[in-house]
Amino acid sequence: KKESALKSNPSEFSGPTEATNAPNDIKIALIPSDSRLHGVVAPADAAEEAAKELGWIVQRYDGGGTPDQQNKAILNAVSWGADVIVNISIDPNLVQQGIKAAKEAGVLIVSGSNGIDSPNPVLNMEEGKETYSFDVGPDYAALGEAIADWIIVDSDGQANIVVFSDKEFPSVLALEAGLMEELKKCADCTIQPIEYFTGSQVGSTLGQKTVGYLRSNPEVNYIFSPFDPAAAAQVTAIKQGGLSDQAKLISVLGNQQNIDFIRKDEVQVADGAYDNVYMGYAIIDQVIRSLNNQDLFEPHGENLPYVVLDKTNLPEPGNDWISSFDYKSKFLELWGVK
Repeated sequence: KKESALKSNPSEFSGPTEATNAPNDIKIALIPSDSRLHGVVAPADAAEEAAKELGWIVQRYDGGGTPDQQNKAILNAVSWGADVIVNISIDPNLVQQGIKAAKEAGVLIVSGSNGIDSPNPVLNMEEGKETYSFDVGPDYAALGEAIADWIIVDSDGQANIVVFSDKEFPSVLALEAGLMEELKKCADCTIQPIEYFTGSQVGSTLGQKTVGYLRSNPEVNYIFSPFDPAAAAQVTAIKQGGLSDQAKLISVLGNQQNIDFIRKDEVQVADGAYDNVYMGYAIIDQVIRSLNNQDLFEPHGENLPYVVLDKTNLPEPGNDWISSFDYKSKFLELWGVK
């Protein structure tokens, strides 16, 4: 199972086969949740590239990392006259003002990387709340299972693991569910109670909390961290605390800093990654289908490829992981771009 975790899943294009001709003269606004975070900027960059292939007019806004800024960005996009707004990693619950304004103006508002739509559990909003027309993301539970399989094999079925998690993100909870379910199949593994933290603690207390935990639990030899920026803070603190040899850390996103930790044997040994470029193209594909009043491709994540990276299959230094098969030309062909 470890071998299959280390290969792109799927390993060939498994997206839509039904053609959908792209409409002309579309104005599309792209809003990453925070332009300082590479993991949300990368799909926006790819969506921009795809939209420009179609001759669409693209405007970028910065979500700024706060709901206030994100709502403001959506309202600015509506004022600009966007036909489509794409939010990356922005929880719909936090931008109700923006989503409602977009829908009232007849703007198609969609998202990527939230983990709130198929193949993930579909987020049911409370009555009176609005959500996106669709969300494109990987199968987070399946990625969690693949990470668990990697850990079980790497530890010879003897892992003593603590899972850190963050309840703020549906994608993290979906991945956590797949990870925990699969880890429970390991008869001789020890799974410690989950340690929850919040995103605001990443830059402040998370590192020290992790070091304190490892000192109090010297038997723990694996740490799962739910996303790379958190893992980076933990790796730094673990090294400074002189505990680099105690536990192996595994995280998710495939950020270049974390890939470098793996390359240099610095605490982190593996990372669950997904293809953010594919995500950008898949978002544009589903946007075209929506604008054409066609059925969306199922699952709405369009079988976005994912992988577990370790020292054996890292991308070249300075590069994100992307699938080896050519999906860009497949999408362009479907959209009628010569």
